[in-house]
Amino acid sequence: MPRLGQNPAKFVEGIAQPAPVLVAVISYLPFLSGYYHQGLEVLKVCLESVRRHTQGDYDLMVFDNASCREVREFLLAEHQSGGLQYLLLSETNLGKVGAWNFIFGAASGEYLAYADSDVYFCPGWLERHLQIFDAYPGVGSVTGQPRRQRRDFTQNTIRALPAHPDIQVDLGDHIPRTWIEDHDRSLGKVEEGGANLPAEDYRLTCRGVPAYVTAQHYQFVIRSELARSMVPFRTNRPMGADVAQFDAALDARNLLRLAVADRLAIHMGNTLEIASQLPAVAAPRAPQPRGRFWDMAWVRRLLLGIHDRIFRLYYRPGR
Repeated sequence: MPRLGQNPAKFVEGIAQPAPVLVAVISYLPFLSGYYHQGLEVLKVCLESVRRHTQGDYDLMVFDNASCREVREFLLAEHQSGGLQYLLLSETNLGKVGAWNFIFGAASGEYLAYADSDVYFCPGWLERHLQIFDAYPGVGSVTGQPRRQRRDFTQNTIRALPAHPDIQVDLGDHIPRTWIEDHDRSLGKVEEGGANLPAEDYRLTCRGVPAYVTAQHYQFVIRSELARSMVPFRTNRPMGADVAQFDAALDARNLLRLAVADRLAIHMGNTLEIASQLPAVAAPRAPQPRGRFWDMAWVRRLLLGIHDRIFRLYYRPGR
């Protein structure tokens, strides 16, 4: 007998649709000692900040780049309990750009919100990102923390500003020094103290919405259609210069690289020191199961067991 019955999925009349926003996080914690000794706790704070502080309809994805057993077990538990809608476990470390190739290619919905696993999201972060897309013309990416940086990947943004008369430009010393110092500490670059950086910031206003000119690749929001059109990127190293392909691709398309006017997506680094100073930080909570009564694990096992027995009864060989 080549087939027993028909696939029950044929009788399902609809399937779940992707949320308008896909929030995607890359994790890489090969061990939990030395540099990574607080890495799992930082990851937990990152994911919890997404769940607590993201309004509206979104899906949460983690791409794990061959982390250690403890991290994979945590992520599997998160997925099974409904805390993650998507979980990708790579056998080997594909690097950040290799993971982007997967994530960008699979980006569904209208927007992709990407973050490294050491980013803390503040209340209202997503609404403020999307507000900039609605207010400004030709936006390529929006990030959640204004940063004073070299202008390698914002030159075309700066050149494009005069072509948009609705955008008012205020060039000056605007970004608070504490924001700059906190970000330097999160990167382990305290000694550099902002050396060789411009002394002025581009603060913009368009249709009453403030923004800064900033290019980041540790956290950003872009349109999913744009993300899909950018890959594949070349993958040679796990980090380093490869990630600049993202910045170069956006700058080459003459799309605006902007940031919200407040710190709403904060880079924590590899410890909880910076996160512990944020007033909105709360201890991670266990994710709550989503769905209805028949989606509970024990009910699902019971009903599927009954289904299996009925199927075997009706389609047993020789019947």
